[in-house]
Amino acid sequence: MNFLQMALEQAFGSVGVSRPNPAVGAVVVKDGIVVGRGATQSPGSAHAEVMALRDAGELARGAAIYVTLEPCCHYGRTPPCTKAIIEAGISEVYFAHADPNPAVRGKSRGILEAAGVKVYEGKDACLRAHAESGWSDSCSAEGCMVLTPDELENEGSVVFAEIERFFEAYDYFVRNERVFVEVKVAVSENGFMGMQDSNGRPAPLRITGQGAACWNHELRAMSDAILVGAGTLLADDPSLDVRYAHGNSPVKVLWAGHHEFTKSEISTLKFFSQADGETSIPRLVFTCVEQPVIKCETVPLSGDTFEENWTQMIAELSRRGMHRLMVEPGVHLAGKIFGDSGNRGKKDTPLWNRLDLWKSTDVSVERAIAQQGYDGLTFPGLPDSAVAKESAMLGPDVLTVYYPG
Repeated sequence: MNFLQMALEQAFGSVGVSRPNPAVGAVVVKDGIVVGRGATQSPGSAHAEVMALRDAGELARGAAIYVTLEPCCHYGRTPPCTKAIIEAGISEVYFAHADPNPAVRGKSRGILEAAGVKVYEGKDACLRAHAESGWSDSCSAEGCMVLTPDELENEGSVVFAEIERFFEAYDYFVRNERVFVEVKVAVSENGFMGMQDSNGRPAPLRITGQGAACWNHELRAMSDAILVGAGTLLADDPSLDVRYAHGNSPVKVLWAGHHEFTKSEISTLKFFSQADGETSIPRLVFTCVEQPVIKCETVPLSGDTFEENWTQMIAELSRRGMHRLMVEPGVHLAGKIFGDSGNRGKKDTPLWNRLDLWKSTDVSVERAIAQQGYDGLTFPGLPDSAVAKESAMLGPDVLTVYYPG
C-alpha cells in the first residue's frame, strides 16, 4: 500500500466539489497507521490537509501527512495549509505534485522546513510513501508478499505517474485559464467507431471490453464534465455516469449543434430525465437552434462556424471553473473536432488537448456489424500533426494517447 495512492483516492471524491479549486486528497499517518483522511471541500471551506488534520485530531502531533498537491502557503478564501500543518505538530510532509499556481509553487517547502518539518516532494515522495510496516529487505517464505527494492520503486513510480495524470488538466487550466479537452474514441480493428442501418439511422455498437470500460469510467470520475453530441445521444442513449470506478459523476453536457430535439426524444432519452440520486448533477445543452422546453440549462451558440461555436462553449465551461472536459464523440462530431478531410491539420489552434484512442483487436465487432446487415461508420482520422506519446494494452484493446503536435 502506498500512502499517496490512498491520498489520490481521497482526491477523487473532491472532483466537481472543489471547483474551481483543485481536487486534492490527504492522509495523516502515525506509526504506519492512517489516522486521518480528507479531501478539499467547496470554495471557502477546508482544504484536504485541514480536513485530514481535523480527522486525526491530537494524533496528528508527530505524524506525517501525505498530500497529492503542494500545500498552499498564502491567504485566499482560507488560511494557508502550511500554517495548519505546522500548528498541528506534523513532523513530515510528503506531496506528489507541485502547484502550478505561482503564489504557491516552490514556496511551501521553505516555510515548512523553516518550522522544522521534513519535506519530500514529487517522485521522491511517492517512492517514500510505501507503508513499511511488516516488510523487510528479503523474505524466503513461500507466498511472501514482501516487495523488493525494485518493486517498491516501480510502485512509487506508478503512483507518481497517476497523480501527474490526475493534475494534468488543473495545470493546463491554471496556465491558460481554459478547460482541458480530453477526447475518448474507440474503434474496431477495421477503424469503425459506429454503425447505421440502411436508412442511415445510427445504432449502438460496443467496441471495447470491460477493462477499457473501467478505465473509461475512471476518466469520467476525473472529469468535471462529460460531453456527447446529438448523434451519440440518439444512437446510444448513454447514462454518462460513473459506475465502474470510485468518484463522482461529472456534469452532463450535450452538443446539440443544429439538431432540434422532438418532444418524443426529450421524453424518452435519459439525458433529459434525472434518475434517482442524480438530481444534483447539472446538465447543459449547447445549441445552435432553438429547442423545445427542456428541464435543463440551455446555452445558445451564435457562431457562424463549428470552430466559433466550439470556442464559445469552451469559454463558457472555463468561466464556470471546469478543469477537464471529457468528450465521447460520434463520427460526425469527431470529424469536426479533428478537422474534416481536406482541412485536417490546418487549424491554427487545435480544438482538443489529448486523445485517448482505443483500438479493439476483437474480430467479433466486425462480425456483429455484418450479421446485422449494418454499415460501419469509419473514424475520420487524426490531424497530421497529432503525436503519439504513450500506449498500453488492456485485454483485447490497445490504447494510444495522442497530443496536438
